[in-house]
Amino acid sequence: MRLFLSSQDFGNYAGVARKMAGANNKALFIKNAQDDLPPEQRNFSNAEKQKMFEAAGFKFELLDLRDYFGKKAKLEEKVSLAGSFWSSGGNTFMLRRAMAASGVDEILKKLLAEDKILYGGWSAGACIAAKSLHGVESGDFPQPEVVPDNYPTKETMWDGLDLVPFMVVPHYKSDWFGKEAEEMKKYLEENGVPYHLLEDGQVVVVNGDKVELLK
Repeated sequence: MRLFLSSQDFGNYAGVARKMAGANNKALFIKNAQDDLPPEQRNFSNAEKQKMFEAAGFKFELLDLRDYFGKKAKLEEKVSLAGSFWSSGGNTFMLRRAMAASGVDEILKKLLAEDKILYGGWSAGACIAAKSLHGVESGDFPQPEVVPDNYPTKETMWDGLDLVPFMVVPHYKSDWFGKEAEEMKKYLEENGVPYHLLEDGQVVVVNGDKVELLK
């Protein structure tokens, strides 16, 4: 299993991200953690993210999981051709619903177990790798009850992808999310949940049984 979990974008390790993806440089990128935003806000950074991926050596493709709600087989065909699958930040619970509705959660688990793909994500895209999403609601933006109208799943999903036995706490000590990160940390400590505090620029990488914090 190969995972690249960061606080923001590739952090300071774009080269590591590209190397971990291997020979297949096709990268699928989703922004479904921001599906509640108006299109002009949701999509304003798309060109910037494409440049970021291409600068790192990836062949970039933007993917919208909403186009595949209830179409798991079709989505699996597409994801199976990629070398890496990436998720942006935003609302972790919204992202979880989108992954379930499209079936990409099960697709990724299968491909990761077979070591056929790299999963990468930052902020919400990193938090979702944990077993449980409890504690994430301490942040100001990732609220469980926010559900776009076209989502088939309204019930809050508290289970993460269960890829790692810890929670990533993103944007630690940042000016804009520092307080919320501290609240997440407090919850995780009180409930005995292992965690990694990530400042922007830092990354946790998982390669097989090896877990490494890149500061």
